[in-house]
Amino acid sequence: MLRRISNLPEKESKLRFFWALALSSCLITPSKGTTRRLGKLDNLTWSSYYDLGLNSSPYESSGQFPDFSPVGALLSKEGVLGTGTLVAPSVVVTAAHLFRNSLSSPSPQAMDWQFILHSPFDQASESQKFAVSQVVLHPGWVARLSQLGGRGDGDMLGVDLAVVLLQEEVVGVYPAKLPAEGVEPIGAKVILGGFGNLVDGLTGSQGVLNKRRVGGANTLDRVVVQVEDANVPAEHLGGLLAIDFDSPQLDVNGLGSDEPAIDYVPTGTSDATPVDLEASTAVGDSGGPAFMKISDAWRIVGSVSYGSSDSTYGDVTVYTRLANHKSWLEAYLPAWSQARKTGQGGWLESDWFGFFLPEASNWNYHSSHGWLYLPQAGRESFWAWQPNIGWWWSGLSVYPFIYSSDRASWLYFELSQSTPQKSAFFDYEKSDWVQVP
Repeated sequence: MLRRISNLPEKESKLRFFWALALSSCLITPSKGTTRRLGKLDNLTWSSYYDLGLNSSPYESSGQFPDFSPVGALLSKEGVLGTGTLVAPSVVVTAAHLFRNSLSSPSPQAMDWQFILHSPFDQASESQKFAVSQVVLHPGWVARLSQLGGRGDGDMLGVDLAVVLLQEEVVGVYPAKLPAEGVEPIGAKVILGGFGNLVDGLTGSQGVLNKRRVGGANTLDRVVVQVEDANVPAEHLGGLLAIDFDSPQLDVNGLGSDEPAIDYVPTGTSDATPVDLEASTAVGDSGGPAFMKISDAWRIVGSVSYGSSDSTYGDVTVYTRLANHKSWLEAYLPAWSQARKTGQGGWLESDWFGFFLPEASNWNYHSSHGWLYLPQAGRESFWAWQPNIGWWWSGLSVYPFIYSSDRASWLYFELSQSTPQKSAFFDYEKSDWVQVP
């Protein structure tokens, strides 16, 4: 929802010659001049932010940085622009306000939208543009559009969320992982990214147009696990995440102890020291991801909903917390949603389990294990049955260590020595290497 928060005090110290970058520039109102922005530190050049958004050296996807390849531009025929993130080969998560931001707005038409996986998005080939088959707005968002004079309050309530279904699957890209169990830790690093324009950070006036994907970093300052409002039905309530934009001069702190609450984001404390590649989003953004490393993987934990000001220091970004809506999101995900399509005869590739070919009746053929029976298609852990090994369990955090229930032992599966015809592993119960046909 495009909104300025009126209860934030004026920032008194602004740095001249500071530039900000528009993230997920969403022109979702009849007046197409309002955008949400990604602001950078004034003592850094833009090149580092661009490199992060492209996973270019030294920001390759790793334990230190997430993979930005599933983050794309959502573009309408009328020039409305937002950001979305693949969470399955044909499923994109973004903000609901991108498609319908008031009670008087018409329902979104899928044929009017496309998802573009290229940077800059205006130079994408036809193979990098994906037609949309359906736009599904969170039911809580739709239900709340009648509030506040038809402008809605679903952004404040943490239900500003939409699922975009693509007509065809994206090949060669690992989808982003959804949140894990538990609460996101305050003070943890957040990596954010999206598309947009260069703007002046002091005045907010637009400068050179930019259509490249850029990235930035911040620190999680607030977590609202569940918004509470006795006058709102529980199914219309979600959760929120919030970050603020700190300056190298340490002279502003948008979520500091002396600042008032912002809607349902409570008061509290915040470290005023910026992190490397500190960045923030602000007024008018739509759907850009917040990545956080949790449970041994980078995950999309939030989708940009709204901001407090104009992208300058002290600005606050509020995200829709995805963990509150994980079950709703998973209802749209296919089996093996985290695996990427290889484009080779139905073969998939998991970033932790490797190459495999799903077959009917829950049988899967793995490049190292051979035939495996999996009663349920796994995302991050599963039980499997394998000839000569029996039932075993493994998951993202432990593989190639597997637990064999038949052997009552942990095994280390030696991938380099294993083929579909021969399995090689170390049996910790026997303290010995084993090979089975």
